[in-house]
Amino acid sequence: MDRTVIYVSKRVFPVSDAVKVIAGIVEPARLRNTGLGVTGVLVATENTFAQVIEGPEDAIETLMRSIARDPRHCDVTVLRRESLSRRRFVRWSLAYQGRSAYFEGFIRPLVAQPDAPRADVDRLVDLMDRLAAPTSRRLSDEGGSP
Repeated sequence: MDRTVIYVSKRVFPVSDAVKVIAGIVEPARLRNTGLGVTGVLVATENTFAQVIEGPEDAIETLMRSIARDPRHCDVTVLRRESLSRRRFVRWSLAYQGRSAYFEGFIRPLVAQPDAPRADVDRLVDLMDRLAAPTSRRLSDEGGSP
């Protein structure tokens, strides 16, 4: 059975190093996650990370141990850990990195708050889902044409 983990954390590297550091996270993760059968999405703002990972339970637990030890962030807060009936993020092809006050506004209040209201976590995941959606899906979801 597949599992999902949703977590947030604080970045600890300077903004000036962000492009290099994020690339050093994303590229190896794509290779590793493909081999483990893991999918998901990562959002990196100027100060925080938010990530959803989905896959076999043993692979998810291995990744979470690695994530918890990663010195590029701190205050790793697991918001949700549960079984999945279907994966929401079927490709590990997306990472957003930028100075987004909008994303930051969703993520920052959840850092170091493991008992965050379910609705707040759902809003963050829905936002990540919209970011990961193909352009035509995003347009049609908002009433536009592809």
